[in-house]
Amino acid sequence: MEGWERAEGDPEFVFATKMERYYDLDDPMGVFYDNFAPGETQLFDNGAIYGAKWEDLQNAARSVRHALTGGNDAIVDDDVASTTLGFVGRIDRLDGQVIAFDGRSQLGWKCVGGIWKIRQELNYAAVVDPAEIERFYNEPGGNQMTDVVANHPYVGLWVTADCNIRHELRADGRYVEARGHRERAYEGRYEVIGNQIDYWDDTGFTADGTFRDDVLYHAGMILTRH
Repeated sequence: MEGWERAEGDPEFVFATKMERYYDLDDPMGVFYDNFAPGETQLFDNGAIYGAKWEDLQNAARSVRHALTGGNDAIVDDDVASTTLGFVGRIDRLDGQVIAFDGRSQLGWKCVGGIWKIRQELNYAAVVDPAEIERFYNEPGGNQMTDVVANHPYVGLWVTADCNIRHELRADGRYVEARGHRERAYEGRYEVIGNQIDYWDDTGFTADGTFRDDVLYHAGMILTRH
């Protein structure tokens, strides 16, 4: 849900810029359905057109926040994958209106040039009272996703050959990286799809990495299981 989040003061949301890491904009054909999609059309065969439909809604919002609920799972093969998740969301519009919803999502992924891209999307959401979903956020007014359980084989500690970098991938979807004597040099949220890992550090930067033959290649470093 990271790309769909919006905080007050964020720059204008442009789908092709914000979400290109998840959608193949050079070859956007696929099947994309969302009953919550703005406008009269809910089914699309082009991911770029589907995504652009959300720009007006995003840019008319002061903030857009999501939280995971349950039913989160993944089936991953060499070059195709399927992920499912339950989520809630809250849209605080610039005009003061608040829209809250409870949704479910199923995504079909294809590995394109070593990068996972969404080819099929099925989303359903129902409007609810905002008070019904507050319990899914870590704290009132927060925007951290909860109830995450990592569903991949890479949970554990990864270290460089000199043990100077100690990189822990936790089962709750969080990571902590120690560097030398700094035990919590970096920490934040991560997500694994296939053999690719993406990081969202609590300080605001993003990073990624790749697992190959039980080795993690991340930020110019080579890490192995400890």
